[in-house]
Amino acid sequence: MRPMKFKLLVCLFILSGSTLAQATCLRSVSEIKANGIKASWQETTANDGKPLVIVIADGSNGLVYSASKAGKPWLIGEASFCRSGDTTTVTLNNTTVTENVPMVTRMVLPPTLSAPIVNDQIKLAGGAWRGTFVGR
Repeated sequence: MRPMKFKLLVCLFILSGSTLAQATCLRSVSEIKANGIKASWQETTANDGKPLVIVIADGSNGLVYSASKAGKPWLIGEASFCRSGDTTTVTLNNTTVTENVPMVTRMVLPPTLSAPIVNDQIKLAGGAWRGTFVGR
């Protein structure tokens, strides 16, 4: 193969690879539901018998989430669901923690949590905290 054709082939491969890898983010609750993603997630790993429940809603600038435990608000923030190939990743961002969250957890919980959705489950982890959630 001549060097010029080879260079063109490499350029096309690089350009097509970056196009294929781009994520498409879903912008509303109706879009996530249309893509088979749940708008409510319940923790299955709560060791106190009180699972954290995450609810996704439409906000004024995109998706938002709220998380509650035993009916009390724990977390609020922005949410995104982005697809790249066969993988959908959820990101909970700009998290605000309420006074209902124990101090130790407040100190270690990062402002952003992200994980892929696998078999209708999300395994979130931040600091010393970890939780597995199922869509409902």
